[in-house]
Amino acid sequence: MRRRVVVTGIGAVCPLGNDVATTWQNLLAGRSGVDYIRDFPVEKLRSDIAASVKGFDVGQYLSPKEADIYGRVTHLSLAAAVEALRQAGIAPIQRAPATDGEAAEGAGPRANGPSPAAAAASGLDRTRVGCLMSTGMGSVEIFEEQVARSAARGPRAVSPFFIPGVMPNGAAALISMRYGLMGPSYSLASACATGTHSIATSALMIEAGEADVMVAGGAEAATRLNTVAGFGNAKALARAVDGDPARASRPFDRRRQGFVMGEGAGALVLEEEQHARARGARPLAFVTGFGMTTDAEHLTRPHAEGLGLALSLERALARAAIAPEAIGYINPHATSTQQGDAAEILALRRVFGERLARIPISASKSMLGHLLGGAGAVETIAVVCALRDQLLHPSINVDELDPGTSLDVVRERRAVDVRYAVKCSAGFGGHNCSLVLERA
Repeated sequence: MRRRVVVTGIGAVCPLGNDVATTWQNLLAGRSGVDYIRDFPVEKLRSDIAASVKGFDVGQYLSPKEADIYGRVTHLSLAAAVEALRQAGIAPIQRAPATDGEAAEGAGPRANGPSPAAAAASGLDRTRVGCLMSTGMGSVEIFEEQVARSAARGPRAVSPFFIPGVMPNGAAALISMRYGLMGPSYSLASACATGTHSIATSALMIEAGEADVMVAGGAEAATRLNTVAGFGNAKALARAVDGDPARASRPFDRRRQGFVMGEGAGALVLEEEQHARARGARPLAFVTGFGMTTDAEHLTRPHAEGLGLALSLERALARAAIAPEAIGYINPHATSTQQGDAAEILALRRVFGERLARIPISASKSMLGHLLGGAGAVETIAVVCALRDQLLHPSINVDELDPGTSLDVVRERRAVDVRYAVKCSAGFGGHNCSLVLERA
């Protein structure tokens, strides 16, 4: 029998809040986190709006020295993981203070794992706990700053912390050191499907017996001058609608014009069901199925008929051993681009047929913006909250669907009775990942 995977903790830092409770309440209320960019000059950019994290205090999680070493994406990742692990009842380990030499090398607290005695005392074998906290683009601001420093002052001006600071696996390493997690810990990247892939891969590890607990998720903090310029020059970004940034992200709306850059992090604690129950952890939801595929067609454009995404959905349903008719809610990728939304509708229709018109759908990106590598994780957390509370958050800015499109887009918070829900993601490179979640 396959090991069942449950969610025992969730954490989020995003444009709608610096914790899950605030984020979920703002999603239910239909509030947008999109505003004008104020962190850098925008006069020459094709888009001047973004969805940014507000009021985040990294000092709650890292010393000033540590905060300088790690990039913002790692700051947000750690904060989300701390919230998720706290809810799951997993505490950080106590370490000896760093020596002066270690502090000088940026090691921070000693990186040795917990002793067998400490592990036994905690009731948790941390050699069986891992971390797959990922990012699609890494610490963009550190890379920019160090390249500029080298150009201005020469290569010897580059910080010795440059490499550890930009490592995409930095968040997984930091979380593992802080909590003494000695199981499989690393990061993966699949562009905008990164967070969802991290959850699916972590669930696979637990099912396969490689770990009993995994911290899984994704993050991004790439709203910088050059990234906004790059996406804007590719004509992928939206602008404010009638002077209102909050109306720019409009998945499935006929007037959609592109996605809105966003930043944030989401983390979930996944756990083998019996392991969770034995230590008294309360399941929030089940990760019942997942499917991972590739379009194998184009670097940035989705398959015109949504074949790869449809295949990932079919595989997720098959792994969950349920029929499409069992799905009662869909949280789609839904970036608000013309091609992406159209291809996703075709994929969903291929899997769910005419019944698609009767399955409630709500697009989190209408309020969150597109968190890129963090999108799938934060949006999966929204699905967990929906199953827990039996409430669906609305999609905002959907004034008129494409001609001939019939979808049950949730326009106001809706009470439901749903057992199974789907979350699907797609990323540049043709990467697709779908999850089936079940209420606990």
